[in-house]
Amino acid sequence: MLWEHHTEPLATRQVFIRRMGTQVVLVAGIVAVALAIGTVGYIAISDLDFVDSFLEASMLMSGAGPLYTERSSANSLKLFSSLYALFSTLLVVTMVGVLAAPLIHRVFHGLHAERGGNRDEEL
Repeated sequence: MLWEHHTEPLATRQVFIRRMGTQVVLVAGIVAVALAIGTVGYIAISDLDFVDSFLEASMLMSGAGPLYTERSSANSLKLFSSLYALFSTLLVVTMVGVLAAPLIHRVFHGLHAERGGNRDEEL
């Protein structure tokens, strides 16, 4: 995704809203895939049904913690839960950055524009 260069004027509000919408759709898609990976993993490794597997994956991804894994003695399930929790945590942190990128870019670009434009000309 190419955004305006610091020498170009600040993007219009409509362009900014479109960028934010694109980021939201991208993040929603990635989160859906990650939840699907977790759900399928729990179904394959444990005896949980779809709803319980989805609940377990959602709880780990949200940071609330596991529900079923703590009671289970299967090492394969505990290992999968641990790896999925690490993956989910990194994914959530990354997705916050992806969502914040257009806003941070707009703020920094606006500050640069208020300062008077291109710094290269000042040097």
